[in-house]
Amino acid sequence: MNSNEAKNEMLVGVLIDLAAICQKLAENSAVPEELRVKARYLVEEFDSLAPYRGKGSADQHFQGEKRVEKIARFLPRLLEVQAQPAVVQRD
Repeated sequence: MNSNEAKNEMLVGVLIDLAAICQKLAENSAVPEELRVKARYLVEEFDSLAPYRGKGSADQHFQGEKRVEKIARFLPRLLEVQAQPAVVQRD
């Protein structure tokens, strides 16, 4: 595998993992609805490219790179979800 192919495979692997994270977020009721909707949208965008893995056009390759960027910019929004430490009850 040449260097370009290895880089492409790395990016595809990252995109697959990021899409899986978005899928988990979309299914998690603890995530605010607005973020769940956005996560679902990102998964749908990923799914639209998935059939072309390894044989996509230059445009599809570019779209894949843009999706990595889009998801990476979305994930910090999860910090908007405020969680409190669990209350430990003492006997």
